[in-house]
Amino acid sequence: MLYIASCCGYAGQRVQAYKLQSAAPMNTAGSGDRVIDPALWDDPVMRRALHGRDIGAVFALLKRHGVSQRRISALTGQSQSEVSEIVNGRQVMAYDVLQRIAAGLGVPRGLMGLAYTPDTEVSAALSASPRAAQEVTPVPDRREFLGVLAKIAVGAALTTADLAFLSTPAQATPTPTRVGETELRQVQELTRMLWVQEKALGGGAVREAALSQLAWVRALLRASHTDQITHELYIVLADLSSLAGWASHDMAMPGDALRHLLHSMAAASEAGDPMRAALAMEQVARVHLQLEQPGEALKTLQLGALSADRSGNPQARAQLLATTARTYADLGQIPHALDALTKAQDALASSPSTPAGGSDLVIPEPRGFDHAALDSDTGRVLAIAARVDRTHAPRAVSALAAYNATADTVRLKRRSISSAQLSTVLFHTGQTADAVAAGRAALGLASSIRSARVLDHLDAVRAEARRLPRHPDAADLARDIAAMRASSPT
Repeated sequence: MLYIASCCGYAGQRVQAYKLQSAAPMNTAGSGDRVIDPALWDDPVMRRALHGRDIGAVFALLKRHGVSQRRISALTGQSQSEVSEIVNGRQVMAYDVLQRIAAGLGVPRGLMGLAYTPDTEVSAALSASPRAAQEVTPVPDRREFLGVLAKIAVGAALTTADLAFLSTPAQATPTPTRVGETELRQVQELTRMLWVQEKALGGGAVREAALSQLAWVRALLRASHTDQITHELYIVLADLSSLAGWASHDMAMPGDALRHLLHSMAAASEAGDPMRAALAMEQVARVHLQLEQPGEALKTLQLGALSADRSGNPQARAQLLATTARTYADLGQIPHALDALTKAQDALASSPSTPAGGSDLVIPEPRGFDHAALDSDTGRVLAIAARVDRTHAPRAVSALAAYNATADTVRLKRRSISSAQLSTVLFHTGQTADAVAAGRAALGLASSIRSARVLDHLDAVRAEARRLPRHPDAADLARDIAAMRASSPT
């Protein structure tokens, strides 16, 4: 049995989100061939072959794992002679053939650099989920195993055959037949920890772990559990999908970000949680802003406000309003932006300062939206406004400096971005020494963060610093940012 995610209206309308459906078995073989274990696609050797579109190596590894050439032929729609030619070195270059091979074998298309469609997104998500019943991975051949150990012990180089032998995938963790409070607390705490790491280290540090946990939670949803556990698991699914979407956005992967955020909204709808639906819509708006689509962002925020109002959560309303202010600023509608900031402050003022545990009136940490976060967002909005009217610059500096003065040791990514924004405003206003100091602070924090968004803000600082080639400190800052940019894997 499989959970299929279908679309959910932005305004919170529930449209059969994650309904239980039966599905035909995938990659089963009537001739006795082994099932292709989805875990095989996670093997490092296989991933290298898929990334390089080395289909010959892919087929060879499949054969080593018990998938016959005849079975590969049947799955990919190729003749056995074609499969044999590919294994023996013939290159596969045609995009449609690569698509057919990926679809037939059940390979997540992203591993081969192939574009996703709405249908393949759901299929890939489900194929990544651990199966309730896995074939037992055979014990490695004793002689081969000892041979590889001996080579490693004496420092000898491993051959391609050795690496292929090591590529045997580990068995996926068996899904419990019944999920209770223990399993629920585990995934809740892991989700919280991953959000903490995202705030501190950036999306690039947590994205793969979030995707792995998503597959695990989907597997838990297919097990037996009480209605209350089911409800809580959908909340975890919403939080993890939101994290996967936000991490994708942070790594400049907007398509993946929007898909995961839509899944988050669907899971929140299934759980009857308008607050989480509103937060996902706010994230969608941020993705549209990054894509320079402020009109789409504003429409999304207006719909998100409906969910925030239904939730009765003042922090959610304040966060939606703060992002609305930034959207109006990007549109050049500064009076509307300032009005939205005032409304955000009013909404936050009604939030309880010391909420009881589990209160619906606050956003669970570390995603909470407090006065410090609003200072940071206010500074950004005023920094945008200062580009056309410098009278807004002093307030922008004051708000950003106020946030940077807080003792926030969790949101290091936000602090790095805020310092970069402060540096940019200070450069605009001619306060070069202070601008360089703020830029240095942003650069120092960014050294431990993997985030395309942080690098974008540092690029803005670098552009301002390069305008002062005769100022030695500014020139050094520009060079150091360029060096970091060049060495970054993001």
